[in-house]
Formats: sequence, structure tokens, C-alpha cells
Amino acid sequence: MNENKKKNLLRSKSYLVYLIIVLMFVEILDTYTTNYPNVIPSKIIEEFLIGFPANIGESILSFCIALASIGMYFVFFNQLLADRFGRKILLATTVLGMGLFSLLIIFSTDIIQYTLYLFFLYLFFSSDIWVIYINEESPADKRGRLTNLVLIGGVTGSILLPIFRSIFITEASSFWRGMPIFSVILGIPLSIIIFFTLKETSKYEEYKIMEVSVKKHLLMNNLRTIFASKRKKEVVSLMIITILVGFNYIFVSLGEKYINDSPNLTEGDINIIVLVMSFAVILGYLFTGIFADKYGRKPLFYLYSILFIISIFTVIIGSKLENFAIIPVATGAALANVSFWGIGVVIRLVIVEIVPTDVRGTASGLKSLLSAFGITLGLVFNGVISYFFSLEMSFIVLSLLLIVNLPLIFIFLRETKGVDLSQIK
Repeated sequence: MNENKKKNLLRSKSYLVYLIIVLMFVEILDTYTTNYPNVIPSKIIEEFLIGFPANIGESILSFCIALASIGMYFVFFNQLLADRFGRKILLATTVLGMGLFSLLIIFSTDIIQYTLYLFFLYLFFSSDIWVIYINEESPADKRGRLTNLVLIGGVTGSILLPIFRSIFITEASSFWRGMPIFSVILGIPLSIIIFFTLKETSKYEEYKIMEVSVKKHLLMNNLRTIFASKRKKEVVSLMIITILVGFNYIFVSLGEKYINDSPNLTEGDINIIVLVMSFAVILGYLFTGIFADKYGRKPLFYLYSILFIISIFTVIIGSKLENFAIIPVATGAALANVSFWGIGVVIRLVIVEIVPTDVRGTASGLKSLLSAFGITLGLVFNGVISYFFSLEMSFIVLSLLLIVNLPLIFIFLRETKGVDLSQIK
């Protein structure tokens, strides 16, 4: 590549600041849109499944969410298209999709419509395009920090969840349709801003300038490149960890229903718990960013895998206390969220640090696909376990599977802190 072309790819500090701000709003939208369905399952059951016994209603909703989660499988193709057509157009499209299908969820009138619109919503959120964006524009020694800076800014979306929930859902009323409104009023204009003001990432432009064929890349070629690399075992191990973490999305999606059923917690207590969880995630993202760049990715894998299991037992035991149940439940739920989303951040970081630029979107998409597969399978398992036993037993069984992460991390994963993305072959 000649020097003039290299200079054209340099991004100013002011543009990087602007990019971070825009991506923060993307993450606010993504965080809020990803999570608002998770703080209303009890209300969905009350409106659409009111005629069923509690365990049957929980089981049916679990299967409905499992069907909707199939939409996440298409995130893989979003990432594949990001390798073919660029990061910018896919980022704008996924943001627009979150806004439009949140609007349709507001108008759903039965469990079938709700499931259908949730399916399309799942297709667009958690695409990780923004993660590729910030990683390809960040200095090698600041990737973890800047990624988590965006995440910390984006946790505003999590803070808005309990605020809006306390407004729309109280002891006296339950207007759950108010929850998607924020996604509508942010997502649609933000997609326009992205399309008209952001530049394509410098790493992707560099890749095109080097005349590597973008137009003729096929899915199988990209997958072959990923699994033919020297770090094949790391990729496979990371994908297994991703599936096991996906199993435990059931606590994220149905934890509200579990604590809502506790006779020791009121609706006000639940809103407080959701608020505590939101602030805990901010601290978790901050901790993840600093720790990942200073001490590495592997220690965080160990920490979050073990901490999630401990957190689940803390919630279960705490919910049975007649006095002050809110304290252990809030603590356990907060740490469970920190662990679940924290290990997700580390997976996002590592997957882009072990594959070449031309297949980075595909690898990130494959991670998203397998995460979605784990989520679907976990929800199906949960539907069966809840039907025959209880939601509580499902939480316990699936969380204990994270123990499998420990030997995978120890044997197969190498540290990727500070690796130069341009040098990965």
C-alpha cells in the first residue's frame, strides 16, 4: 500500500471521539432493546397466557422465546455481509431494525404475534457490528478499554430499564407496551445518522485497498480460513464456551418471572433489583475493560464462569428468606448479570483477536450464531425442566454446566492482550 493511501486511512482524534459517542448510542439502543423483553415476562404471561397454570405458562413462554431466539441465527449472516459489503451499512441496518420491530411489538395482540415480532427483533440486536467497528479503529493497547468505554456509556440503556419499568409497571397498573417506545424513538433516527456521518473502518478500507477480493468471498471460504488458521483449537474452544454461556440466558430472560413469583418480594422490590443490576453492570464493564487490558482475558474467563454459578445459588437461597430477601436477591442477580454480560464482552474481544481481518465479521457472526444456538437449546431445556420440575431447578442445572469452561480455558486458550490485529494471519 502506498503512503498516500495510508494517510487517507488515518482517523483524527476528533473523529474517534465522535465515533465513540455514536457507538455509545448504538450500545444504549442495543442494551435497552436486548433487555426490555427480559423485564416483562411475568406481564406477558399475565396478558397472553393467563388461563394456564403457572408452570405451564412459564414452559410455554420459554418455548416461545426459544422460537424467537432463532432470529439470532441470522445475526451470523449480518456479520458475513459485513465482511462482504462493509461494517457501516450493516451497522445502520441493524439499528433501523431494532427501532422498527420494537414498534410492531407495541401493537402485538396475542402470544403468536409477540413471538413473531420478537423473532425479528432478535434478528437485529446483539449483532456485534459495533464491536468490530471500535476494535478496527482502536490502538492495539487500548482495544479493551475503548470497547468497554462504549459499553459503559451504553449501560445508560440498562439504567433506563428500571426507570421506565417503574413508570409503566406498578402495583396498580401494568402497561408493558410502554417499554419498547424508547427503542423506536432512538433506533430510527440513529440509523440515519450512522448512514450519513460515519466512515467505513480503516482496517476494512485497508483490506480493500490491498485488493483482497471482497466481492467473491463465499461463506465456505471464510469458514475454511477461520478453521485452517493456527489458532483453530482456540476458535473451537471459544465456540463451546459461547454455547455454554448461551444456555444460561434463561436467567436473563426469565429471572424476572422467578423473582416476581417470590412471596417475599413486592413489585417495588423488583424494580429496585432491576436498578441495582443495571448499576452493577456498569461497574462490571468498567472492571472488565481495565482488567482485560492490564491483566489479560483468561483470568476474566475463569472469574465469570465461577461467579455466575455462585450468583444463581445466591438468588435462589435469598428468594426464600422471609426477611430482607431483597438484599441477597439483588446481590445475586446483579453479580449474575455482571458475569453473564462480562464473559460475553471477553468472548467478543477474543474472537476478533484470533482471526484475520477478511473473516473477522464472519468469525464474530459464527460466535453470535452459536450463542443463539445455546440460547435456543437452553430455553428448550428450560421448558422441559420447568414443566416437570421447576424454573429454579433449570437455573441450577444449566448454570453448573459452566464448570466445563474451566479446563477449556486452561488447556486451549492463549492470552490475546495487546495483539496487533493487522498481523493476524
